[in-house]
Amino acid sequence: MPFSRLFAALLAAGSIPIIISGFFGGAFYVFIAYNVLLAALIIIDFIITPKPKELELERVCGEKFSLGVYNEVVLKVRNNSKYILDVELRDEIPPFFKIKEYIIRAKAIPHDDCEGKYYVLPEKRGEFGFGKVYCRYNGILKLCSKKASFSLQKNYKVYPNLKDLSKFGLAAIKKSQLALGMKKSKSYSIGTEFESLREYAKGDDYRKINWLATARSDKLIVNTFEPEKNQQVFVMLDSSRVMNSEINYIKKLDYSINSAFVLADVVIRSGDNVGLMVFDSEVKRYIKPGKGPSHFQLIAENLYNVQENFVTADYEGALLYLNEQQKRRSLLCIFTELFNADEAMALVKSLKSISRNHVPLVITIKDMRLYHMMDCKVKTDNDVFLKSASIKLIEEREKISKIFKDSGIACLDIPPDKLSIEVANKYLTMKSMMQI
Repeated sequence: MPFSRLFAALLAAGSIPIIISGFFGGAFYVFIAYNVLLAALIIIDFIITPKPKELELERVCGEKFSLGVYNEVVLKVRNNSKYILDVELRDEIPPFFKIKEYIIRAKAIPHDDCEGKYYVLPEKRGEFGFGKVYCRYNGILKLCSKKASFSLQKNYKVYPNLKDLSKFGLAAIKKSQLALGMKKSKSYSIGTEFESLREYAKGDDYRKINWLATARSDKLIVNTFEPEKNQQVFVMLDSSRVMNSEINYIKKLDYSINSAFVLADVVIRSGDNVGLMVFDSEVKRYIKPGKGPSHFQLIAENLYNVQENFVTADYEGALLYLNEQQKRRSLLCIFTELFNADEAMALVKSLKSISRNHVPLVITIKDMRLYHMMDCKVKTDNDVFLKSASIKLIEEREKISKIFKDSGIACLDIPPDKLSIEVANKYLTMKSMMQI
């Protein structure tokens, strides 16, 4: 029978009357009486304290967790007894999860529900199983302690950061562009689909004047256009060895998948179709372009558990496969990593072979630690080595960017914290400029 701290304190406190009674020759009888009393009390406490079967437990959380951020998990307790219980709960979480509030405490009112919450931070994508929930509570007299476990085993999926979708949604992106002083993605002077009428403003193309509307309103009215919808966008995700490198303990593959989620959401919200290809030495997954919530869910189901492979990417094979499958002109957003100019030249050669049918956009992740090391002051021999190595790597990346620029291929080299917003902005800009 587990004992509470109060019972242990009372047991220790019994030495006081025993010692005092020793001066009068009755220590043995006091010892017997005191311990019998404590034993009777703890037995009574154990009997009147509700059994674990009078408690009901439930784990409440989303079916999908977001990678790299804290996700809320709620443990609900239903107390079907007639006593107030102070319960302590501990959930059995899977590996690769950090947790806040390891032990949850809650006051369970009779015939009512109470809840406690904790937060987990998944460090890896995939599917993971939560186990039992362990519960402990003291007796009514606070002398005994009862424990129980509740079988709440269930698997949950860890997706790339879904919270970015609300943070970097289409409306949020437009506001961010304005806040940062960027050019708005939507241009009234470029586009093929009629959107609305508005009053003429200085600098408007006179060819956009709607003379019928002008005659009716007695002032100059112009047509406004928006970029064509139902265009094709492909997310091409490299899952080869080059995506295994880490920045701030997060793999480049995970950063790319997060950005791919946001890009797919923005594309669908913009009225375009988005497809997916995952490749390394061969094509691993292929989803033809589509739109709507169900299609986004299909892409999500194929992205959340993508793992890197320690093989070399076959760009030529992947692009030829896509070119055979996708005949309609598409924007190819290629998330990859390139370490030297030779790799860049090989990719350029492969991209030129399909450039008649598709518009490529190469996306790589810039490691800002190199620039910090390049700017650091040299104090030790190790600093000299780090500074020299960082300068060499930065020069190589600049050479790679120049190769793409000279070849007429759009390229983005973006720090991980700005990757999602910059990729979405680039898509919106290319769409508004009719480059797709």
